Amino acid sequence: MEALAALSVAALIMTAMPAAISYFASMSDADHDFEADFFVLDITDVYKKSEKITVSRTATSISFDDGKKVISYRRAGDRIIRSVDGSGFVTVMFGVKKFDIGDEKDHARLEIEGENGEFNETFTFKK
Repeated sequence: MEALAALSVAALIMTAMPAAISYFASMSDADHDFEADFFVLDITDVYKKSEKITVSRTATSISFDDGKKVISYRRAGDRIIRSVDGSGFVTVMFGVKKFDIGDEKDHARLEIEGENGEFNETFTFKK
């Protein structure tokens, strides 16, 4: 009797498997750039805590000073790196095609574009 019950359960599972496999196979795997999301969250958080924003003379990096430490972002090849107090670095985003910084009197503008074209953002930071 136990063997018959086990075979019945196995038959039910085997009957449902093709439908379950085709359902999950038909689901598209959403291409999502989590590095870009991480970068946006990171730079937004740093900006909210900052007291002073500066752009380098060559407009290659942007720095946020919160009174305790200075966090800067710059492009290095095809990635954006973050440094704290000018030492060390952490890559916060790969696949960067464009990283342009504009320095205006009362604000700084940061334009970033990813290589795949899916990430294209402009940030404006009030000084």
